[in-house]
Amino acid sequence: MALVSSSIVPARLRSKRSLRIITDSAAWVFALYAAVLLRLDFDMTRVEAFRVAALIPLAWGLQFLFGWLFGLYRGFWINGSFDEVAALARTIGAVTGVLFIYDIVIPGTRPAPASAIIAAGFLALVGAGGVRYVARHAIDRRRRARDEGLPRALIFGTGECGVRMINSLLFEDSSPCIPVALLDDDREKQNLTVKGLRVIGGRASMFEAARRFNASVLVIAIPTAEGSTIRELTALADLAELEVLVVPPVTELFGGQVRATDLREPTEADLLGRRIIETDLEQAASYLQDRVVLVTGAGGSIGSELCRQISRFGPRRLVMLDRDESGLHQVQLSLEGRALLDSPDLVLLDIRDRDRVAELFGEIRPDVVFHAAALKHLPLLQAHPVEALKSNVWGSLSVLDAA
Repeated sequence: MALVSSSIVPARLRSKRSLRIITDSAAWVFALYAAVLLRLDFDMTRVEAFRVAALIPLAWGLQFLFGWLFGLYRGFWINGSFDEVAALARTIGAVTGVLFIYDIVIPGTRPAPASAIIAAGFLALVGAGGVRYVARHAIDRRRRARDEGLPRALIFGTGECGVRMINSLLFEDSSPCIPVALLDDDREKQNLTVKGLRVIGGRASMFEAARRFNASVLVIAIPTAEGSTIRELTALADLAELEVLVVPPVTELFGGQVRATDLREPTEADLLGRRIIETDLEQAASYLQDRVVLVTGAGGSIGSELCRQISRFGPRRLVMLDRDESGLHQVQLSLEGRALLDSPDLVLLDIRDRDRVAELFGEIRPDVVFHAAALKHLPLLQAHPVEALKSNVWGSLSVLDAA
């Protein structure tokens, strides 16, 4: 089976290459005679004075030679792609230049008027390029008809990555969906058309677009999107009953290339806007097991979660310090299922009391200290900066000195 596949693919490539060569050769025949007729006002009697036919085999040979040198007939090109058209333009430009020089310097009767040679190059480019465009358009129509059974997708983001993703979704056999419309918040891109698809609005138009185009998928084609952006788009997609697929960050893309197979559902890291840090549980256990651990600010949101996590690793003693008795009540309840505030490991203390902090450290002699006591609500701290200084600076200093 492998032998059959490996022989068929080169045969198909050779067939396409031969078809391109034949098409380009025919374009030169048409271009040379059409250019001469235009130059001579379609007077056939005047055409006979020239030897246009003598230029045709030369044009064919030069087209193949320069086409090979410029890669037009050596690689596999997507029909009508920018790379193929650029190679075609370089090839026909070189052929035109050689034919022009040959026409001027050849002794005796000239094969064609010099101006007709220049016009023939232009007509050959239009003819060969036009055939490629028609072929590309026909292939696009066949592929879109073939993909009618795939889920219909809205593409959010029409930057470089978005355009590449649209190409990939339209032309790759492994495409998980078919794009039907584009969304972008950039007002300058409104009504922009990419591969026959139009930008019909921004994120606010998502619900309407999903109903109008019968879409079931939203593709977020912005690999640099922040977590807040992905969260908001995901929430809007949920309201529109759209499945969400995202392009991974550039660091996750192989070779930086965007392909349809790269699409995936958003992960926690995408929604958070940062990668998830995996805790080395074995190392953490060896660091905390059978040790005296002190957590300051144990009644707060961060401190209480620290206490719950640390308790899993079997410390010899877990001392929880806070100046808020309600916070200590909650953390004891979450750890022990009871909250009588009768444990010696619960310490009601303000870290701004420097002497008391030093006294506590002398009593329990902690091996590890997690300092989570702080005032954290910025607007309130800006209104009362002295309190922020006392707790977050002087309080932290007292803990550091005691440790």
